[in-house]
Amino acid sequence: MSLAFKNARIVLPDAVIDGTLSVAGSQISAVDDTAAAPPDAVDCAGDYLLPGLVELHTDNIEKHFQPRAQVFWDAVSAAVAHDGHIATSGITTVYDSLCLGLTEKGELRAAHVGPIIQGIADARTAGMLRADHRIHLRCEVIGEEVLDQLGEHDDNALVGLVSLMDHAPGQRQTADIEVWRRLRREVDGQSEQEIAEAYQRLTEASRTRGPQQRRAVADWARERGISLASHDDETEAHVRESAEIGCSIAEFPTTRVAAEACRAHGLAVLMGGPNLVRGRSSYGNITARDLAAAGLLDIISSDYVPASMLHGAFSLVEHVAGWDVPRAVATVTATPARYAGLDDRGVLEPGKRADLIRVRLIEGRPVVRGVWVEGQRVA
Repeated sequence: MSLAFKNARIVLPDAVIDGTLSVAGSQISAVDDTAAAPPDAVDCAGDYLLPGLVELHTDNIEKHFQPRAQVFWDAVSAAVAHDGHIATSGITTVYDSLCLGLTEKGELRAAHVGPIIQGIADARTAGMLRADHRIHLRCEVIGEEVLDQLGEHDDNALVGLVSLMDHAPGQRQTADIEVWRRLRREVDGQSEQEIAEAYQRLTEASRTRGPQQRRAVADWARERGISLASHDDETEAHVRESAEIGCSIAEFPTTRVAAEACRAHGLAVLMGGPNLVRGRSSYGNITARDLAAAGLLDIISSDYVPASMLHGAFSLVEHVAGWDVPRAVATVTATPARYAGLDDRGVLEPGKRADLIRVRLIEGRPVVRGVWVEGQRVA
């Protein structure tokens, strides 16, 4: 089966060319800057042609599995609905992020990791999914049961990424205690006594269990050759430890000091698309735009808004000096693919997977107008 695209603005690693891209079977067969194309080629009418997006961190599937409080959807149907949302956002490879370990609201989430993964696996086997789905296990290292829960996935071939989290207040994501207390009051509806008890419980767990379990989870990932990420590093010491235990990705560092340390220790900096598009952090931490302006941003994830991944990449071009389209597109394609160990995708080159998206800028916003996975149109 062959396929061709003409009149496209083809985004290459170091340039945007006007030309033609050809596909043979599931792979890209040719890319050139000529107008020559078969008569049945897809006419992109000047739209961008990009590699399919590679998403390393999204918990979007949880919204489909639990659409309302105490309402749990059929796991296969939830996987299919989530997949449609992902694919139409231009994401062709996705690491679905699921939480292990007990935080204050984490017990229920951890209990449903197994059913959600089974739903993804069953939908995948049945050929129901458009994107290539893998699993990212987010491990709350202060959780009492996190190691037992992780052990349930010892032989799960879908797991391709593991991250290390510590959400105790007073450090990392919520270094500002007053922000943490306000969220407890306004979002969780907790009393001052409940907040004080939670603070004591979580900080004690971080002190007594966190360090040992962080290294145990890292060992688990290393033994299986699975990519490892840190989460919410705040200080140079946090980053140094992350590097020592084998992390190659730093998700959402909360300060410029931490991001600069990531550069020194060879960790790729991942930030969220919602932060980048909105221009601010929900917790008052360093913004993705500030890190991008300092040359300290490598990867964008959609986090909790699938459309923010592509929107975030183009917002870099619009809002941050020194960022052009190829550099910005790499943050959602080539770079996450490389750090996930996927060398068969993420760039528009002959021999790579024909995962492609057609994008048009309309009133400054990127709109996905077509999605192809391994040469087959899926959206």
